[in-house]
Formats: sequence, structure tokens, C-alpha cells
Amino acid sequence: MLQQIIELCTSPTGIYWLLLGSDISIAVAYFAIPITMAVVLRDRRDDIPYPWLWTLFVTFIVACGLTHVAHVLSAAAGPDHMWLLAVVSVFCAVASVGTAVAFAFILPQIRLLPSPVQQRAELERLVTQRTLEKDQLIREINHRIGNQLQIIGSIISIEARKAEGEETHASLQRLRTEVDKMAREHVERSRADYLEHDVRQADGSPPVASAPENLSIGAQAAAGAAISTG
Repeated sequence: MLQQIIELCTSPTGIYWLLLGSDISIAVAYFAIPITMAVVLRDRRDDIPYPWLWTLFVTFIVACGLTHVAHVLSAAAGPDHMWLLAVVSVFCAVASVGTAVAFAFILPQIRLLPSPVQQRAELERLVTQRTLEKDQLIREINHRIGNQLQIIGSIISIEARKAEGEETHASLQRLRTEVDKMAREHVERSRADYLEHDVRQADGSPPVASAPENLSIGAQAAAGAAISTG
């Protein structure tokens, strides 16, 4: 049995059908690959750099598949249709040389494209930087809000000391109590959310001073300014 298979494969008829089957299989593979690439190019065109190069490569693969189809037709129809093989071979040669030249010219630019690992690292760096900038901005906003509350409380205290009527004085004291309560809640929530974390600034410098220190300095300055103007 094995001997018969070997004799069939080595006979002119066996070699003919073997070559024919090989060309057909190669042609089918060559046509299947560019179809898949064309679908990817259609769906992810914005994500693929140099789509024209992708299209040229698809054309090259199709041209290679056509040469195998021409081999099959020439073998089946005889030498009278050799012109078809010649035309397809010239087309494949043009596509091959064009693709090779295009790759040679574009290769330096392709080498400069960031890899997925580099893109992920850059994205993580930008996210970290933006997060630090956002935290620093929120700390600054909390600091200014605390200072404004302290200023308001100091002004109320000054006006309460100047008040003549008991009812007015009591109202101002209640207002000062509410403002102080708001200031304490603001500091506690700010400390819980941002100020207890040792978060470094975006440029790598140490974190900004904590809110209680900033608030006390701002409050003293504001109170002194309010008293002097009063």
C-alpha cells in the first residue's frame, strides 16, 4: 500500500495533481488572509497607523494568491493560456516591489511608534499626574474655604462685641456658633478625604502644609485685619 502511494506521488500524474492541489490550497490561504485584514482595517481604521501601507500589503497578498490561481489555470488549460500567467506574474511583481519599497521608506517611522507597554506606561503617568494636580487643587480650595469661614466668624465676633441690644447680640452669637460649626465640619471632612494622606505634588516635591496649620495662620491674619479695620 505504501509503495503504491509512493509510486503514485512520484509519477507524472501524481506530481501534476500534487502541484495542482498545492497551488489551490495556497491560493485559498492567500485570499483568506487579506479578507481578514480588510475586515480589521474597516473596523479599526482609526487605530491602525499607516492604513495605506496596510492596504498595499493586502494587495500584495492577493497578487500572490492570483499567481497560484494562474498556475492552476495554465496547468489545466495548457500552454495556450500562458499569457494569463504572465499578466498575473507582472501584477504580482509590481505589487511585491511596491510593498517592499514602501516598507523600506516607512520603516524608520514605524520604529518610532510607541509599543503598547510604552503607551500604557505613559497613560498611567498622565493619570497619576492629573490625580495629584486635582488633589492639590482641592486642598487649595479647602484651605481658602476654611479661611473665609474664619474671616466670617471673626467679623461676627467683632460685630457682636459692638452690638448694643441683647437680642442682636444673641443673634450674632448664634450665627457665630453656626459658622464655627461649619468650619469644624469642613476641617474634619477635608482631613478625612485629603489631608491625612501623604500625597506628593505632581512635580515630586513634598506635600503642601496641612489644613489646620494653614487655617490657623489665615485665621489669625484675617482676624487681625478685621480688628484693625473695625
